[in-house]
Amino acid sequence: MSVTDGQSSGRETARPPATSAVGEAVEDRALPLLALVYGSLSLEQPLQRLAEASQGVCRLLWVLPFDRKDSRSALRLLRAEGEIRGDVVNASALSPAEAADAVHEYHPDGIACFIDETIAWTADVAQRLGLPFHSPEAADRLTDKLQQRLALTQHGLRTPAFWDADALTDDDALADVGRSAGYPVVLKPRRGTSSQDTEAIASESDLRAAVAARVPGRMLVESFIPDPTVPCTGRGSAPYVSVEVLVSAGTASVLGVTGRTPLAEPFRETGQYFPADTTAEAAEAFAEAATAAAEALGITTGVLHVEVKCTDLGPVVIEVNGRPGGGSTGDFMKRAHGIDLITLAMRVALGERIAYESLPLPSEVLFRLDIQPDARLRRITAIDGLDEVLRIPGVEQVTPDLSVGDAFSWRKGTFSRVAVVTGAAPDHDSAQRIRTEVLSTIKIEGTE
Repeated sequence: MSVTDGQSSGRETARPPATSAVGEAVEDRALPLLALVYGSLSLEQPLQRLAEASQGVCRLLWVLPFDRKDSRSALRLLRAEGEIRGDVVNASALSPAEAADAVHEYHPDGIACFIDETIAWTADVAQRLGLPFHSPEAADRLTDKLQQRLALTQHGLRTPAFWDADALTDDDALADVGRSAGYPVVLKPRRGTSSQDTEAIASESDLRAAVAARVPGRMLVESFIPDPTVPCTGRGSAPYVSVEVLVSAGTASVLGVTGRTPLAEPFRETGQYFPADTTAEAAEAFAEAATAAAEALGITTGVLHVEVKCTDLGPVVIEVNGRPGGGSTGDFMKRAHGIDLITLAMRVALGERIAYESLPLPSEVLFRLDIQPDARLRRITAIDGLDEVLRIPGVEQVTPDLSVGDAFSWRKGTFSRVAVVTGAAPDHDSAQRIRTEVLSTIKIEGTE
């Protein structure tokens, strides 16, 4: 692994060691101050996880932009004696201009956020403060899939055919979808994550009905991205990957390429393999597509999560996310390479110039399996086999999610899972055998 830093001639900048556990450390005023925009207890990394990632790197100024119940809970936690250290700016009743003034009082050295819904707000405030972050224009492209598709197309990157659902209000426009893409097509929210409310539309009449029922400004229609006729990933893998990209001072570094298991209907994710089961040439092509997409969107700083699918015509970018990847991506990077993506994002937000020239492939295959119920179910009535899964060699942890009696809807996307199973295997074939055994062991029943 080779790391370069503009301040240190090829070596990482030395850092003061953390002095004690979170909540007990004596605050080190020599460390820079990072304004951390925190939007939701239910969607964000745990407060302790973010505080731990900052140890020895920065002090934190917690900024709460939204007026919501779980944000008020976060505010109480942050203010509690002996809890997470750092001052708090409650910006929930402030305009971006007022929020920028309130944050400016603390003179932060950088600003960051870690969920999609806070990116645009943070970009506005960052621009007002003159701090490095995604520009407001880049933030719009990162969080609005329609604007993202337009930017990628304008820069010559391959994309599926796409339409703003608001424009499909007459017979000619609907007929154009059929002529250009055929059916089925994909209906998805312009803003959102984890395939929530994403579905296949089978016919023009179904599309007409879906468009008529839409919330204006919310939905996008896309053609299916065709699968390759010659597989680009190994047995048991889906034909798409995710690429973790660091952009620092305009320089992009690829941190890793993660493989995916086949989707559950309609578009729910079922798992990840790291590294991806693919050739070195294919991995390079995925990486090039991801970095080209970052450039097309105008990204100059930050850690990105880019999904790319292979086709007979070459890689096609599915989506670019302006924050570190979710799922087990962070755990994979830390275990395989010793890289904490949250810490890395904090460092580049504070202006450090970091570039990774190369990262070796790990000696084991790390995996995560999201156990998804049948899409037809509406309520879970039985879950069996989770305890037995823990006895399968290679499985390290089973984390339950949905429980017996819970309502279920595929519209929650990947979040509709019953459990998450994680572990490690010596190679991809072994990881695939473990997946097959896990899926045959867990039994889910429910009512339709």
